[in-house]
Amino acid sequence: MSSTANELQRVVVVGGSVAGARTCQALREAGFAGELVVIEPQLGDAYDRPPLSKAYLKGEITRDGIRLIPGGWASVGAEVIPFAAVALNAKAQSVTVADGREVGYDGLVIATGLSPKALTDSDGHAIGHVIGNIADADELRHELASGGHVVVVGSGYVAAEAASVARELGLEVTVVHRRTHLLEGALGAAVGARISRMHTESGIELRGNSRISSIVRGARGAQLTLDSGYELHADILIAGLGSSPNTEWLTGSGVRLDDGVLTDARCRVVGAPRVYALGDVARFYDVNSAQPRRACHWTNAADQATVVAHNLLSPKDPKGYREAPYFWTDQLGQKIQVVGHPDPKAHVDLLTLPGAVERHVAIYTHGDDNDCGAVVTFGWPRGMVAARRLMPLDPSTEEMIVTLEDLAAGTRAAA
Repeated sequence: MSSTANELQRVVVVGGSVAGARTCQALREAGFAGELVVIEPQLGDAYDRPPLSKAYLKGEITRDGIRLIPGGWASVGAEVIPFAAVALNAKAQSVTVADGREVGYDGLVIATGLSPKALTDSDGHAIGHVIGNIADADELRHELASGGHVVVVGSGYVAAEAASVARELGLEVTVVHRRTHLLEGALGAAVGARISRMHTESGIELRGNSRISSIVRGARGAQLTLDSGYELHADILIAGLGSSPNTEWLTGSGVRLDDGVLTDARCRVVGAPRVYALGDVARFYDVNSAQPRRACHWTNAADQATVVAHNLLSPKDPKGYREAPYFWTDQLGQKIQVVGHPDPKAHVDLLTLPGAVERHVAIYTHGDDNDCGAVVTFGWPRGMVAARRLMPLDPSTEEMIVTLEDLAAGTRAAA
């Protein structure tokens, strides 16, 4: 297809999760009246992914409860091609789909997200459960209902959340991971230690600083041997080992790939005109740190969608993307919320703030200027609202502590 830059006739969105869905909504809300084509192999309407390892896995909400677009794809006038994209020809402005068809575009949005990493057994075959899509979560939820000993491998968010769900369902749970604490890689040792205590106090067995020597498949589940020689049986085995960007289909396209799709600060793909990338698959130029980075969080994808839609429709008046990092995790009945960039190597103050109800927070100090780099709250949504309001003002750690202390104490100044 061809058109002038400000006369888009067809926008193709590859990927139908939050990044793709929010882009479609933003384009229509901004007045785009042309063709909107979504290439997404999973059938059905777009759905939210974060609950798959939390409330959805636990059975607290249904698929309707995690639907991203209330009226479905039809409500935004999107044609859905239910196959995967397999190649991009940026010069010809076309995407090849798994069924063989070529789909031309005037504007292309890459929102293909991530694929979870799987465990392998002693024969080199994938084993256990991953949580990458709703089919994965449905299969795991069904097996959890059968009971048994659950072994989760990994120390990140998905691993911690899956372990929490299994324990809340009353199952015996062991978590095997290589670090000293859960979430240590993302949130550092101090906060990781606090979260690990939550898990052990709930009855979850943590086997940190451990590597798996072998996994032997059984009639149900598997037998695991750790590097210490310790053996354990998993009736249900779950991998929470992180994910990889879905970029294989872009090999040879000219698009620059480096742990994701490289973009500039306006979400424009490096190496392909009229192509944008966002969400988990995008390695965008972060103006805050002056370096490329990926941010695998819901709010990042949703915020970038607005920028991408604007820049597609108004290329002569482009907007840059400035991340306002915020994310959350639900574990053992507690919502843990994070704002900012929690550098695992930063100094961390773990505080208990007095008030009618004691509040627990962690505050990260970056650099030598007492700058507040991030805040973590434990089961205190109102405290996170205050922290998120203050973070764009580049507060000092002292300013953040005083604000949260006042709020916890119920003083008028912080209300």
